[in-house]
Amino acid sequence: MLGAGTWLDFAATSRVIAQVPGSRTIEHDSPGHNLFAAMANPCVIDHVSRYVTTRELPPRGTKCA
Repeated sequence: MLGAGTWLDFAATSRVIAQVPGSRTIEHDSPGHNLFAAMANPCVIDHVSRYVTTRELPPRGTKCA
């Protein structure tokens, strides 16, 4: 499973992901939601797209600015 979170929700995202062995997170350095569409962050889009199409998870501790 891949989880993504921002300043506001990353702690909660991490807690959920920690319950699913082999899962990873992406931490986005921003206060908002809707990381994929509205913010259009290339780093987040690349990691999420790769996971959705190939099931390849990003490295542990991945952060997107």
